[in-house]
Amino acid sequence: MGAALSACDDSPAGLRDAALIATLYSTGCRRAEIAGLALTDYDPAARSLRVRGKRDKERMVYLTGDAIGLLERWLAVRGRTAGALFCPISRAGRLRTRDGRPVPLTGQGIADILARRLGEAGASPRTAHDFRRTFIGELLDAGVDLATAQALVGHSSPATTARYDRRPENTRREAVDRLRLPEARPLR
Repeated sequence: MGAALSACDDSPAGLRDAALIATLYSTGCRRAEIAGLALTDYDPAARSLRVRGKRDKERMVYLTGDAIGLLERWLAVRGRTAGALFCPISRAGRLRTRDGRPVPLTGQGIADILARRLGEAGASPRTAHDFRRTFIGELLDAGVDLATAQALVGHSSPATTARYDRRPENTRREAVDRLRLPEARPLR
């Protein structure tokens, strides 16, 4: 992620791409969910985004302080006009609009931005879903419970979230080592 962010300059596209990458990383959202975000979904006071996931289920996701900073820099360029939170930008640096409102990026547009920025940084190719896997794995590594991680990423089943658990066997063994058997009492 650091390499991708370093490839983003202060151009309108660079500011958008940095905010987009930070949002992907700090929310674990699917690329279609990011593409569907509107400005009205963003609540800077709560550091949150209202996301519409699969089967139109809504959930709240939260942004890190650093992601908020990058998103606010993008919004200074984008403006506060209603419309898509992330929109395409022309080669001339103009936001693509329809009826004066920014139009949304597509999921493929997001994939293309990631590929371009990672390529410019000389980093290994990654997908938006790799960011999602990393987000879930880092939550679980940090000790966040499975139910909270599940709610943040919008999985309908905890079994789906559990498949992303990358904690090593040693961590599981250490968890069991914290348990103590009660002292044996003599039988009467």
